[in-house]
Amino acid sequence: MTSLPWRDAGAALARVPAGAHLVSLPGMGAPTTVLGALAGASAGRGWTLSTGLLLDEYPFLPAVEAGELGYRTWHVAGPVADLVADGRVGFVPARASAVPDLLRHWGVDVALVRVSPPDAGGLCSLGPSVSYAKAAMDAAAMVIAEIDPAVPRTCGDSLIRVSAFDSVVESATPIPEYRTAPDAELSRRIAEHVLNLVPRNPALQIGLGTIPESLLRSLPDADLGRIRFVGMGTDLMVDLFDKGVLSLGDVVPWPAVLSGELMGTSRLLEFAHQNPAIGMAPSSVIHNPCHLAGIDRFVSIITALQIDLAGNVNAEVLRGRQISGPGGGPDFVDGAARSPGGLRIVALPSSSSDGRHSRIVSRVEAVTVPGTMIDAVVTEHGVARLAGLTGRQRAEALIALAAPAHRDPLAAA
Repeated sequence: MTSLPWRDAGAALARVPAGAHLVSLPGMGAPTTVLGALAGASAGRGWTLSTGLLLDEYPFLPAVEAGELGYRTWHVAGPVADLVADGRVGFVPARASAVPDLLRHWGVDVALVRVSPPDAGGLCSLGPSVSYAKAAMDAAAMVIAEIDPAVPRTCGDSLIRVSAFDSVVESATPIPEYRTAPDAELSRRIAEHVLNLVPRNPALQIGLGTIPESLLRSLPDADLGRIRFVGMGTDLMVDLFDKGVLSLGDVVPWPAVLSGELMGTSRLLEFAHQNPAIGMAPSSVIHNPCHLAGIDRFVSIITALQIDLAGNVNAEVLRGRQISGPGGGPDFVDGAARSPGGLRIVALPSSSSDGRHSRIVSRVEAVTVPGTMIDAVVTEHGVARLAGLTGRQRAEALIALAAPAHRDPLAAA
């Protein structure tokens, strides 16, 4: 590795031209050492940074707050919600499948990636994050790679030649982690209703949060036959391999878990290392409805902040504040609509945690997925199958899923 273009993070960023557009990998693939150095390196440079969801505390935010670094994202998280609300961070409403084309449209001057050390053949692995990684690198004039021995060598479409890097930086910060939410009785009740809808031998898509995670915990007791996952890999899926729910014999190109992003802890990364049952694939596959259409019984299970009486789903705006983004939800729902035996499920609690606000509303604040694209809605109070219902019947079925205290006001609306 002595022939690699090693630089410290500051020196690597010093080579970036003024006015550049930088794109960073998201999630567990975020190069946090380089991102941390942005705070001190961006003054007077006129740079703009674009990213998806980040899991750490966004170490470059002091430069954004000072007006020294432009920042935009297509997935708002807690640390930047206030900055999005006051206009200092730009929110780009884009579904996951659109991000690679969006990067090509904008143009990328610098791609920031986190990779494994190269092997004897000069190949590094992108490890847990491949969704838009190669699209960003292909579009970029310069690539800065943070090399981290903790990045696993994942199977599938995750390898990149070390010769693609203009600078390599030794990682000095740990890989960001996503920690599973504690189990909760409410989420378990919702998960039970969801599992009663799922066909045998499904390919499941789930997101992050208490409801999807309760569903994963419930799968060992469900009799669903052969199960695969498409979309995201999490720590709880390691448990499913251990319990025989997922098969180590299902390997690339049709692995037990086909993922664009792994979201978990070191346990998941260690399990994914050189494991062909965890296959990584870019957004052109994972978020491509035409590809998902080729998967029989593809079941998309998305969560929501609100659903209205027409079945429209809001997964991103709450009381006027952008707190998330569309992500892959619209893509997965679209793919499930095309899949033979596919199913599109929305699962959410009937009300806010304090019971004051109904999550079933007369009109959503934003439409992430239109009601015409939803087959079934689930709360702790049961299931509403929307397909084939009139508008009035939809409203009545959804009101029945609301918390009892909110049903009369909804009926009046």
